[in-house]
Amino acid sequence: MSDLDRALTISDRLLAWDMLDSASSVLERNLEKHPYHPELLRRLGRVRLAQGLPQEAIPFLKLAIQHDGTVDKKAHAPAPLGLRRVADVHL
Repeated sequence: MSDLDRALTISDRLLAWDMLDSASSVLERNLEKHPYHPELLRRLGRVRLAQGLPQEAIPFLKLAIQHDGTVDKKAHAPAPLGLRRVADVHL
């Protein structure tokens, strides 16, 4: 398991335990290394929403949509589909 995969797993667990600030810290540290990783951006946006900070969530979610399809979270290769289709339907 890569450091990035571990960070995503840890942040999911922290979110499940409602430890939003800790989840945010884990994601922010990894975002420094992977600034355009759509899954990190999406999850950080989700944390901001859970923290009651929708205006802070918007830039992260927009970047996640913009960069979705550019990085596969496991192989760091082009991903076949993702948030753009969800955004077209839900936004």
